[in-house]
Amino acid sequence: HNGGQLLFGLDGYLYIFTGDGGKAGDPFGKFGNSQNRSALLGKVLRIDVNGSSTDGKPYKIPPDNPFLGEPDAKPEVYAYGVRNMWRCSVDRGDPLTGYGRGRIFCGDVGQNRYEEVDIIVKGGNYGWRAKEGFECFDMKLCQNSSLDDILPIFAYGHHVGKSITGGYVYRGCESPNLNGLYIFGDFMNGRLMALEEDKKSGSWKEKNVCMGDTKTCSFPGLINHHHKFIISFAEDEAGELYFLATSYPSAMSPFGTIYKFMDPSRRAPPGKCKYKSLPVKVRGKKVPFTPRECKNISHPKKLLVLSTLAKPTTSAPKKKIPPKTTTAKLSQEKLKKTTQAKEKQINTSTKTLKKVPPNKKSLLQTKNDKQATGKPSHNPKLPIKGASEKQKPNQQNQKM
Repeated sequence: HNGGQLLFGLDGYLYIFTGDGGKAGDPFGKFGNSQNRSALLGKVLRIDVNGSSTDGKPYKIPPDNPFLGEPDAKPEVYAYGVRNMWRCSVDRGDPLTGYGRGRIFCGDVGQNRYEEVDIIVKGGNYGWRAKEGFECFDMKLCQNSSLDDILPIFAYGHHVGKSITGGYVYRGCESPNLNGLYIFGDFMNGRLMALEEDKKSGSWKEKNVCMGDTKTCSFPGLINHHHKFIISFAEDEAGELYFLATSYPSAMSPFGTIYKFMDPSRRAPPGKCKYKSLPVKVRGKKVPFTPRECKNISHPKKLLVLSTLAKPTTSAPKKKIPPKTTTAKLSQEKLKKTTQAKEKQINTSTKTLKKVPPNKKSLLQTKNDKQATGKPSHNPKLPIKGASEKQKPNQQNQKM
């Protein structure tokens, strides 16, 4: 539980959610990392990424961060007392009234008893390790009158699920029955849940929402048409919700699937849900690209999401000089071919010599005999060069 969620709030600041350090029960120091405001672990941090500080840090501290006046507290701390915030989101607010706009919802994974949902507020203490859910975890810290913790808006025991995955408040148009519901799930059992807010009292209660077809709704928790392990939720530009699930709990699993929430019982009228693209302000140069499907080498039947087709914005890299090993490899191949050619030539010569009858000697054998003895061969059947030349004049005289 070291790193966690990153997101920008509507105030333009970057929010960083850190875990308590990873060991069970947060045993670091007298109060643990989460209750220690001089530690960055177990916190919600808020920084300004537009600029740098005077002490050399590549960011600035927002002037209204809550603990700037405390000498021992880290200035980045925005809230504390969290254990392991697994997925947080910013509420875009009701599209008509703007109610709820800017609220930050988080799912905080518990130790061994409860999972909880929190709404993050400035300077808030969310109780860990003094409390887990609504109950005490460390009795001494829990009974401390100065704790002043903020209770979760909802918590569920480990008989329901064992690892919460935070979601979003639905603000889309296509499924009106889901409007205003906070939709989230559990990583370990694949259960999808929803919370409904009572705007008068500010309290939240669980609402049973069927997420699936008739069979799934008839046997909730027993039949799911999506993968079991819910990793994350997402929201598109129009406020429609999605979730990512996989059949195997691993970051390297190639079997993940993205699902979209669609309520079959009530859909918006055709043509009602029209959206204008929101302007996006960027400081860097725009890099145009066209998404396309491309083959996955390790899993040919599966497809990757995007592939950039844009022209490079920088100059083409210089051609690399082939390494010496390549040259040596080519030389070895050339030498091998030359050796094979010579061996082939020798084999051909050997086959030619074998065709000579055993009672005759080849010219090559005659030459070897002459070099060995210094005398010509005495084979009478072999023509001698000198004798042939002497016999030629006699033949000419006879003809004359």
